[in-house]
Amino acid sequence: MSNDTCNLPLDTDIFGLTCIYGLIFTLGLPSNLLSLWGLYHLGRSGGGGCQLVYILNLLLSDFLQLLTLPLWILYLQGPHQWPYGQLTCELVGYVFYVNVYASVMFLCLIATDRCLAIVYPFSSRRVRTVRVAAVSGVAVWILTFLFCLSGLLPSVFNSDRLLCLEQYPVSRRYAQFKIATVVLVNTKIYIYTSAHIGVTLRQSPSLSAHERHKIVGILVVITVNFIVVFGPYHLVGGYRFVSLLLTDDPCELEHSLFLIYRLCYGLTSLNTLLDPLFYIFLCPDARLELQRSLPCLGRGQNPSKISYLSKAHIHNYCEFMKQLFSAAQFTIIKNCI
Repeated sequence: MSNDTCNLPLDTDIFGLTCIYGLIFTLGLPSNLLSLWGLYHLGRSGGGGCQLVYILNLLLSDFLQLLTLPLWILYLQGPHQWPYGQLTCELVGYVFYVNVYASVMFLCLIATDRCLAIVYPFSSRRVRTVRVAAVSGVAVWILTFLFCLSGLLPSVFNSDRLLCLEQYPVSRRYAQFKIATVVLVNTKIYIYTSAHIGVTLRQSPSLSAHERHKIVGILVVITVNFIVVFGPYHLVGGYRFVSLLLTDDPCELEHSLFLIYRLCYGLTSLNTLLDPLFYIFLCPDARLELQRSLPCLGRGQNPSKISYLSKAHIHNYCEFMKQLFSAAQFTIIKNCI
């Protein structure tokens, strides 16, 4: 693989990625904050079980990923010039990648937990505990940190052109790192497939309509995540990185795939919009806690128990969320028109 720098039309992805990141940030930040708020109150009440741990970690990884999107929008408007220095680029890029792959792994754990709960409801009780879920969550974060550390170091910053997380052509080590990430998705698909087959084979008339609805909902969310969010990026990316290891003219390949790869890369952040749906299907108790703590989202239960001060705090929080959503929506519409 050549080490020469390719001169690509970097400005061609600015409009598309700005709109994608802006829309995701506008919708994803409020939905993740509200979901985390509901899970927080559910945890305080002692409910949720092991699935609360997995979903909390999933939404936390999404939230941290969302916080990096405004910086990527500013980077695109640069255009494609990172003004904050090498250390900041490496830190933000590292946070972005760690949380992308952490969310993938927590989706795997959620799928596995649902499979065990439905297929092996009695024998799996010993492993479906909060302690096991907490240990699994810590293990996922540590392994993801180490995995991304091996791929993103020694540097993802180009000091000559001020490029951040962009290198054309990429190094052989980085190409191998990205190919390895496809294995993670294949593992995820395998777990999903196994869970789906197990649920289908073990379904019985004793399951209520509500439980069947939850199962179908979970499978639909995971399937959409596979096909819409991660599918295009890993298909195009897999072809790109394997071809870069084999081709003698990497710049021509990079030029032909640049725009489609960058747009597919941006679509991976859509998982921050879909992941809160697990909160809807798996945590009905958390939804009730959210409605009790934030009556502006629905009818509160027994409002007489809420003090005047609490109502004032709730009203201020709801107004803040509305203003935040409106301001972010105006910004992205302005940028995309």
